[in-house]
Amino acid sequence: MLRRSVYIALLLAICCISASSQGLKLFSPELKKAVPRAQSVVMDFLERYFSELSKQKHTIASTKMADDRVYFRNGRLSDLSQIADTIPFSIKLSYRYYEVEWIKPDSTLVTIVFPAQYDLLLGKPDELQLQLKDTILAAPQHSDSIMAPGKKVMLDDSVYMAKTGFLELESMNDASYYNKIGDSYQPVYDSAQLEYSAANLFHDLITGADYQMDVEQSVYGLKTINYTITLRQWLNYCAEWGLKAFYGVEQQREDGLLVLVIVQSNELEFNHQLSVFMPDKFVTDQTTVLKVRMTPYIPTHNIKNLFQKEYDNHQKIKWQ
Repeated sequence: MLRRSVYIALLLAICCISASSQGLKLFSPELKKAVPRAQSVVMDFLERYFSELSKQKHTIASTKMADDRVYFRNGRLSDLSQIADTIPFSIKLSYRYYEVEWIKPDSTLVTIVFPAQYDLLLGKPDELQLQLKDTILAAPQHSDSIMAPGKKVMLDDSVYMAKTGFLELESMNDASYYNKIGDSYQPVYDSAQLEYSAANLFHDLITGADYQMDVEQSVYGLKTINYTITLRQWLNYCAEWGLKAFYGVEQQREDGLLVLVIVQSNELEFNHQLSVFMPDKFVTDQTTVLKVRMTPYIPTHNIKNLFQKEYDNHQKIKWQ
């Protein structure tokens, strides 16, 4: 029995499986649009993966599934043809594995288990890296929203902090910062509190704030590519993919801050790591350009080593 299961969806499947050249169709386009991005990725994966398997010999399909750690806990590939639009299904995530299940009133029809592994679900890592800019730009507009803090503590400088967790080190956390004005709390964003202001920016708490981001992104083969996006486009992307941001200060400099931002997908088990230089005038001058070094698609199990390496070597980073 799965423990700590997270029910991502329990929906009626609007399905029609066909043997057409387009492959298996387990979920309707309307259904995919109605669910969060990570769920639609899982749905796309199931259709793509089993469509490809259905074209292979049994021995080849069995070997591929074993290599990918994809299993039928109940049923088999041929049973997918029995799925009708009246059969409910669920998608659960537990211990870095997905379980997708179609259930009849008196029995379980099909149960498929597979790892929450981004390269399996999304495709080849090298292609994902090269396509990341386009993925960011394609994200729909996400409106600014100032969320009221939950449990909060007052710091020595009378700023209130709301924090729910950290990543590897306590200094690398998801804290946001607020000033108390009357009975309300407003996100800190002023030139006297640059560290707090930068954290709130990357948590998407500052209404209307936008900046140009000049990105140097690493790709396979020890190479880099360069492109320009805006902070708003980046935050749109993070919102669409449900990425949780963790923030820490790497270095305080005379001309600004060097900060580390790691955004994490629990559903797809990847992280993007950004080292960002925030000039000391960024609060008062939104024409300021943020220079970013990005390492994308870090598997969650590797983040500790890469984060520690970046943190230990931060004094070697020099921005032109």
